[in-house]
Amino acid sequence: MLKGGKVGLRARHEDDIPILRAELYDDPVYSSRAGNRPWRPVTPGTEDSRLVVDDTVEAVVPFSVVDLDGGALVGAATLWGIDTHHRSAHIGLGLLPSCRGRGYGADVVAVLCHYGFVLRGLQRLQIETLADNVAMLRAAERNGFVREGVLRSSAWVMGEFLDQVLLGLLVQEWKPASRS
Repeated sequence: MLKGGKVGLRARHEDDIPILRAELYDDPVYSSRAGNRPWRPVTPGTEDSRLVVDDTVEAVVPFSVVDLDGGALVGAATLWGIDTHHRSAHIGLGLLPSCRGRGYGADVVAVLCHYGFVLRGLQRLQIETLADNVAMLRAAERNGFVREGVLRSSAWVMGEFLDQVLLGLLVQEWKPASRS
């Protein structure tokens, strides 16, 4: 398990999937805001490609996020779009509604930076988020990410186009948190 100050990132467990599906991905508003495809209901008992881990796919590393104090599942995180030639990747995360506003987001971003830069040897990490996602913008900027641009009207969300903010962090700009 990778550890931050508040959270741990670990492999996705089978019993995480129903919780993540019910609290994140069955919600059309969250799913529309977080994903890059339209929400659709998934029949209970079928595999959900957004949650089931395929260890043969090298470009995506999904994690379950757990609280270090009690071990409870608090969300999901992903390093995706991993490009081994350009040594870059994207960061994504989603916290269960009951776990938002507790500082987990910034800690998840910090742990993903450690994973990407130290364990994977990446040069650049990138985040794209909706311009009104203040929590993600704050979590990214607390970890040194720099706003690089706005992708105007680039996301179709619940019947309207919204702007996305593009943030980047280079390994030489990264200031790692102290780890015990």
